[in-house]
Amino acid sequence: MQKTADDICRMRKEFFNSKAECWLDMLYRNPDTGQYDLHREGFERLFALAPLKPGGRVLDAGCGSGVLVPMVLERIKPAGLLYELDFAEKMIEENRNLHRNENVRFIVGDVASAPLESEFFDTVICFAAFPHFDDKDKAMLAMSRALKSGGVLVIAHFSSSEELNRHHGACPAVMHDHLPPESEMRGFFHAAGLDIDLFLDEPGFYFIRAKK
Repeated sequence: MQKTADDICRMRKEFFNSKAECWLDMLYRNPDTGQYDLHREGFERLFALAPLKPGGRVLDAGCGSGVLVPMVLERIKPAGLLYELDFAEKMIEENRNLHRNENVRFIVGDVASAPLESEFFDTVICFAAFPHFDDKDKAMLAMSRALKSGGVLVIAHFSSSEELNRHHGACPAVMHDHLPPESEMRGFFHAAGLDIDLFLDEPGFYFIRAKK
């Protein structure tokens, strides 16, 4: 029997909830150091391109269990504010247990319909998450609305679109979750009133930066 959109969404959420407690260890822990620095060079490159400043307000859209939290907080300092948003409640639960900083807020919800204040954030980062959004048009519009005028949206992955789509295709729970081709991605940004100034799609690194 062919799976419905609701079936796909349920499978996706069950998958991420089931992996919440081990997600960081699975994907980011370096067996040589025991630290979450397996992709150190990738994160250094990402944050060299992402405009985070002390005192900034940041939305981590599709945050999972919070691999970005320490790196964002290091850059926005205690005067900044970080919102962690994910549709998988177990991911947010694990994230909250790991990160108890006073300037971090947690929201369980779909990016497209989450209760986000308009024109509130300086930066929205969507790391390793965009393919998993059910309604990419609405998600992009919601992230754009949440940005201040002049704010920046970043979408990033540590693989090319081809690599990522091939990887997801091998996992039944996320086999429908693909990065659209560049022309379609540019269309999403344009429709949301965002101007792309950097688009990279290369082996081991995918990065889009756009300004509102």
